[in-house]
Amino acid sequence: MRLSRQWMLLFRFFSRNDCSSGVTMFSTVTKRLFLLFFISAAGSPAAHASYSSLDDETPQRVWNIRFEGNEHYSSMELRNIIGLEAPSFFRKLRFWNRSGFDYDSRELRRDEVRIRRFYERRGFPNAQVRSRVEQGRREWVRRVVFDIEEGPPSIITSLQQIIDADEKTIAYLEADRHFQRASRQRILREGYRHKLILHSELEGRYLVAMRNIGFAHSEAYVTAMLDTSGTEAEVVVTLVPGPLSFLGEIIVDGQETVSESVILRQSELKPGDRYDARNLRRAQQQVFGHPLFRFVTVSMPPQPRDTIVDLNIRVREHALRSIRVQSGIGQEEILRGSVSWQHRNPFGNAHHFSTTGRASFLEQYVSMDYLVPYVFNPRSRISISPYGQRLDERGYLLLRAGINNNFIYQLSQVTAATITYELSSNLETIRNPITDRMVPEQDYVISALKLSGYHSQVEVEQYRGWVIRPHAEFSGLLGSGTIRYNRYGLDLRRYIDIGATTQLAVRNDGGLITYSGLEDLPSNVRFYAGGTSSVRGWQRRELGPKRPVLDDQGIFVEYLPVGGKAMYSFNLELRQDMSRFVKRFGFAFFLDGGAVWEDADQADPGALLFGLGAGLRYNSPLGPVRIDLARKMNPTDEDLNIYQGVDYGGWFDRWGIHFSIGQAF
Repeated sequence: MRLSRQWMLLFRFFSRNDCSSGVTMFSTVTKRLFLLFFISAAGSPAAHASYSSLDDETPQRVWNIRFEGNEHYSSMELRNIIGLEAPSFFRKLRFWNRSGFDYDSRELRRDEVRIRRFYERRGFPNAQVRSRVEQGRREWVRRVVFDIEEGPPSIITSLQQIIDADEKTIAYLEADRHFQRASRQRILREGYRHKLILHSELEGRYLVAMRNIGFAHSEAYVTAMLDTSGTEAEVVVTLVPGPLSFLGEIIVDGQETVSESVILRQSELKPGDRYDARNLRRAQQQVFGHPLFRFVTVSMPPQPRDTIVDLNIRVREHALRSIRVQSGIGQEEILRGSVSWQHRNPFGNAHHFSTTGRASFLEQYVSMDYLVPYVFNPRSRISISPYGQRLDERGYLLLRAGINNNFIYQLSQVTAATITYELSSNLETIRNPITDRMVPEQDYVISALKLSGYHSQVEVEQYRGWVIRPHAEFSGLLGSGTIRYNRYGLDLRRYIDIGATTQLAVRNDGGLITYSGLEDLPSNVRFYAGGTSSVRGWQRRELGPKRPVLDDQGIFVEYLPVGGKAMYSFNLELRQDMSRFVKRFGFAFFLDGGAVWEDADQADPGALLFGLGAGLRYNSPLGPVRIDLARKMNPTDEDLNIYQGVDYGGWFDRWGIHFSIGQAF
């Protein structure tokens, strides 16, 4: 059997006449003889089994999928709903790996049904879908083509709303603005295509509107009657509000270390209040926002349709005590780690106590925090936080100890405001990097009132919308402390999706200090710019005014940043996710700019410095790991280490390499 196959191959080889020249024939003959030798070499069963599998048993693979006749929906949309899958361009390049993307005739039939159902639910009741399979140049290649006849669409000829209730209830509903907004919906409209998939969305809008104004047992139905041809549809919206409901008994279960009254207070739900689904959602968020609880549900158990509604609040508590250890790496801090211990109910009053220590090559910090999570209501809280800090910057060393007293008010789920009073004792020494000695000391006390706000639409692992962070700090009020200054800042960010995998991120950050009292403002109070999360191209705090450092012979060594009393920076970053081609990877292009001025009256927009670059992103379980390379576009002599006309710099003075975990902003 083996010999007959080889002789057959040899016969086919010599019977082909496709060589038009001696050189071509020699090359072709050589290649074919080598192939024949490879096939028949050694005559081993393994070799012949391998050949046989390639020749006869190679599974058919879907190489390409094409749609024809689709006008209203793109091929990309249709490709996402079918079961068969074709390899991407990059996957096709991996010719050595033919696994996956198997062709299945049964799955092809199911895909026809999926596409037809897709069109029917979107207003094409007579859509027809047929498929054909074409063989490629190789025997195992299959190209799938779906021929689609969309047919005439189904058009809404009438849209009617029926409220199954008495006149008083109907008047109550129609007078409410939430219900009016739902009634003015433009989901389904006369003269437009009837889409069955929009029925549930329309029902949901009416249910939300009715349940937000007290109708706990409300129901909504959307039905459509089609003519015999299926091209005309009469749509009827039927609403059954049921009785206007009020809260009855509220049952709490699952608590272990706190009383039921604590949970009810945190939820703000009271018997006798009018039923409102929004209040139930808010109650769940408020109880879950308490540090003691890890799981919360607020539900309406099965009960008769009545004017009184009973509720059930079910909670699960965290472990009372826990310890957390974290570590990380970064270009600026090199290595960082933290340890925190917390007790979520230290005195049985649902308060929260924690102590934290963190350390890196840049900072060492220890603090305690006592949190009272309920002051006037669940959205107000107070925390008292004594702390100690050692901050080792390039130009100075700061030792400080103090206490922060914070009042936080949660205005909404995405907006909060904070009032802080800080009292701290500070010892700042200027570093001489040549001798590593600390020279003039500045000992000062800060007594400052800080006002800050926070509005963020950013979700976990998802950047979107606006982030607004205003800040104002007033030190030395009523003669307290030893220095007096006013410090203002605003951080404004916007995340704009310009495609399914592309996002434009924009940030503007600025600050201003006005003060009187001391000749020199402490280094730690000043503004700085530059670094991994600021203006890239410049390293940490290196953009802005600098002082030269000379050795004992008066020879230049380096520049050290001194900061300023006014600062502005911006970032433009285009982020592209590449997970479709290379899982978890992406890249970014960015333009950063900024300036720091020693005094506010020196501020000049024409003095902005710019950094341009690009970077790679890897979405790890710990967050985006990023590596950025940026070039200073218009650096100053100080940025390039040029002192009195002499260039002491090098290649890295114009370029910046930045590595960190987490987005730049």
